Amino acid sequence: MAAKHSVRVFGTARFVLSFAVAILVLLVVWVAVRAVGPAEASRQPSVVLPSMPRVTVVAPPPSSAPPSRTPEVVTTSPSKSPKPPRTSDPVPKSRPTTKPAATTKPASSPPPETDVEATLSVGASWDGGYVAAVRVTNEGDRAVEWKVTVSHSGLEDLQLRGVWNARGNLTGSSIVFTGGKLEPGRTASFGYQTSKDGRGDARPAGCNAVGGSCRVR
Repeated sequence: MAAKHSVRVFGTARFVLSFAVAILVLLVVWVAVRAVGPAEASRQPSVVLPSMPRVTVVAPPPSSAPPSRTPEVVTTSPSKSPKPPRTSDPVPKSRPTTKPAATTKPASSPPPETDVEATLSVGASWDGGYVAAVRVTNEGDRAVEWKVTVSHSGLEDLQLRGVWNARGNLTGSSIVFTGGKLEPGRTASFGYQTSKDGRGDARPAGCNAVGGSCRVR
């Protein structure tokens, strides 16, 4: 009997203790609700996230080197070899394109400058003729073949009777005298005799020297 009575007392005490704890919890909740308020109690708690540090990203400087270019590959097709000419085709005849060279006349060289001075002096004259002496001087800078021509006027049947130190040739009323080569600064002298028909004094009308001048005195 004593044991059963102790079990009942322990179960009743346990029940009373649990009820008291429940009442206490309800009181704590009611106090909290009254202190905070129904609006604050129904609001969802806010979660504050910690701030993250800012990270500055610096772009690398542009490279000064030019961008690499891919080399272009040029493909050339093999050239076609020319076809050999057919033997049946006629071969065109080639015409000469070169014209014959024009013949140019050689420029005539100017005659050498000479300066021949001749003087004719009549030594004696009469009705039948006269005797004269001629002096030829080369005053130029090169040797010459001298030639002197003596002319006459109004003389009938003029004849050349003699010549010394020169060669004489009578042509009509003129006599042409020639000699050898005369060097520069040298002098040649010759003489001759004439005859004529009719009356009157026989004298030359004038004279000239090739490459110079001639005078009668």
